[in-house]
Amino acid sequence: MIDLQALTVSLLVGTGFVIISYYIIINIYYLIVHVLALFELRDSTNESEWKPPFYPFGSPFYPGIAMVVPAYNEEASIVESVRSMLTLNYPDQEIVVVNDGSTDRTLEQLQKAFKLEAVAAPVPYDVPAKPIRGVYRSTRYEDLLVIDKENGGKSDALNAGVWLTEQKLFCAVDADTVIDRNALLQIVRPFLEDPEKAVASGGTIRVANDCTISDGEVTEVTLPKTGLAGLQVMEYLRAFYSGRLGLSRLKGLVLISGAFGIFRTDYVRAIGGYRHDTITEDLDLVVRLHKYLCDEEIEYTVDFIAEPVAWTEVPESFRVLGRQRRRWYRGMVETAVTNREMLFNRKYGRVGTVILPFFIAAEAFGPLIEGLGYILLPLAWYLGILSIEFFLAFFLLTTGFGVFLSWFGIASEVLSFNRYDDPRDILRLLWYGILENFGYRQWKTVVAWQGLLEYLRGENSWGVMERKGFGGGVDGGPDVDVDVDTDTNSAGSAPGEAGALASGAATAARVDTSGFIWVQNPIEREPAFGVIDGGVDGEGVGEGENEGEEDGESTDDGGFIWTSLPVTERTPADDTGFIWVSVPIAAVDEEDIQSDQVVRDDSNLEMTGDERLDDGGFIWTSLPITDTGLLSEEAPREAHEDRFRD
Repeated sequence: MIDLQALTVSLLVGTGFVIISYYIIINIYYLIVHVLALFELRDSTNESEWKPPFYPFGSPFYPGIAMVVPAYNEEASIVESVRSMLTLNYPDQEIVVVNDGSTDRTLEQLQKAFKLEAVAAPVPYDVPAKPIRGVYRSTRYEDLLVIDKENGGKSDALNAGVWLTEQKLFCAVDADTVIDRNALLQIVRPFLEDPEKAVASGGTIRVANDCTISDGEVTEVTLPKTGLAGLQVMEYLRAFYSGRLGLSRLKGLVLISGAFGIFRTDYVRAIGGYRHDTITEDLDLVVRLHKYLCDEEIEYTVDFIAEPVAWTEVPESFRVLGRQRRRWYRGMVETAVTNREMLFNRKYGRVGTVILPFFIAAEAFGPLIEGLGYILLPLAWYLGILSIEFFLAFFLLTTGFGVFLSWFGIASEVLSFNRYDDPRDILRLLWYGILENFGYRQWKTVVAWQGLLEYLRGENSWGVMERKGFGGGVDGGPDVDVDVDTDTNSAGSAPGEAGALASGAATAARVDTSGFIWVQNPIEREPAFGVIDGGVDGEGVGEGENEGEEDGESTDDGGFIWTSLPVTERTPADDTGFIWVSVPIAAVDEEDIQSDQVVRDDSNLEMTGDERLDDGGFIWTSLPITDTGLLSEEAPREAHEDRFRD
């Protein structure tokens, strides 16, 4: 008869040996990746300091990028989201909004704001998505395309956008993301350096909670006030500035965040686009690209660029964070199972033989084994198998190495781009690197086991992701509740998939006192400075059209005017500012420049002779300004008030 106690002791000893061996192997892997990340970060920082000797917007070498924006029931924020993406700095950009069978007025809001016109031509080829009901092009912004289709979920909507764009590259935009204005110019760098081999490129994701966001841009970076969000900041720094950079150095990057990454359109079409039956479409897409390109024996690169940044809101409660992390875990396991033929297969190079096996061992099995260790090692000590000295030494060693890796990521941030200016924020991050090992890290192992059980049960829903919006850090703006990441397995896309500024810019993100406003419609050449007495055909911005061109009259696409009134308070205001002149300044007579109908304060104009030979530019005016143009002294303010509020 087998001695039960002896068997238990043998099992505990064997399991303990496996756990300790796993710990040593995985942490050696982590150490190698983190060290390589330092070299990659050094190169990335040096390259970011180099300024091209040409003007990016005048370069013909930048490939076109389509921003694919799935939208489901986004009537409250879709217009502001699209406008925010239109302000990104890039010479050849297309916005593709996919209305994924919305049941609200999402499409109507787009039609009203951007003057959509149906494209008469039929869809030229089969699209792996639900039926497309209509395709529209904006008459105001020729680079804005809107696709109206039946509901099919996020992956389905992304496929519709990928198949109907003609751009070489595309960027799938998450709903809760704010993209830095110059991020596209930075993330496209691998496609400029090696346009034939570059297939995909990812950027850094940072936490936007409690940051100040104005006019769709993060203007002040601060650490979140809540500890849970702060812990995630430290996690993100470690993941991107150590993990992603190190894997990129090894030429084995297997994950590009769905919040911000660009891909070759033709290769994504070649693998059939996004799968409809996965809940982590970003990881699945990159792994399948690796597989396809190796099968076809195509030389390629998948890169990570540290400088371009997109900002996302992270959960601030354990309930919501646990739901998100369980979904991530299920998706990772599902991707590993689906692509299991790549594991240890020399056909797939270092990705199949080294990177993917270690990635799965560390990220999928790691939390499970660690969770077992938290139970078995104390039990072994209790049964007298393990001495208290060894147990404490092992715990301190694992904790110390975890702190080292966390501080490694924080040091990389401080020594490179350092977006946290306040030294107190850095001290808090260092403290979070210690704190996560006492409770938070153990909680994540429980979440991993829950995620595994959900996968085994066949659970494939996203769950409700509750967010407060980007209001908290913007001049005291109100918080907004926005629900995104809801179930997309059959019902449809997550509410909130509207684009880069869905929750932030639509609410408190646009709290500012002044700024440039774009005048879209044609502007008459006379009066010489374009927008006098209401500016655009007397009907307000964008309402009229010039019927023709006669002598002394011509049209232009429009330009910027400066307004000093609060964007959120639609009331006229008296102030001075810049106005864009869209006609050649040399064509203006000296008498016109000094005319009270054009500029009240001619002391600001010091243009004479050849200095005015230009195609247009900013001039200073002291006339009252509205969003439709200048108010002349003869025209009473009341005459413009109703139009301005509209």
